[in-house]
Amino acid sequence: MDKSALITKLALKNGLMLAAVSIILSLTLHFIDPVLIYTSFVAQILIFVLFIALLVVVGINIRKEIGGFWTFGEAFKAFLIVSLILALTATLYNVVLMKFIDPDLPAKAADAIETAQRAMMEKFGMASEQIDEAMAKAGNMQEKLEPTFKNIFTSFGVSLALYGVLSLILAAILKRKSPVTLNSFPKED
Repeated sequence: MDKSALITKLALKNGLMLAAVSIILSLTLHFIDPVLIYTSFVAQILIFVLFIALLVVVGINIRKEIGGFWTFGEAFKAFLIVSLILALTATLYNVVLMKFIDPDLPAKAADAIETAQRAMMEKFGMASEQIDEAMAKAGNMQEKLEPTFKNIFTSFGVSLALYGVLSLILAAILKRKSPVTLNSFPKED
């Protein structure tokens, strides 16, 4: 198997494993507290850091399995494949979650988000009229969370864009050139 095909195969395998971890983690958090991920900034940061760490581990493992060296392009390709799988899986999971597992989640999450935002604005000393005005400007949160075609497409696009940027950064960090050896120079006649 050539190096490019091996990278694709390993990226697909690792992407599917990370997608499974993502779904298990999401379901676990959902059953603990359905709105936690929507209202807890700390939970969001911890999940983000966890997935960056998992992506780094996956990248290092793929690099080791292909011989320990890869170019920026090869690393980016691997991370992009993994990212595409994660973005697609997360989008599909959210549709299933909000349509079939917990159809009331958009309403519950919207209420929780609005309550948390109001509490935060009150802590900053905003007047009730200012809070109402800010909440009106933010728009209907439930509409933004409903799994409509527009929201699904937007969510997938934003996820893919963020993962794409992350893929560029990780590829730049984890690339490793093959060392130059005496055997790599052409022989003179």
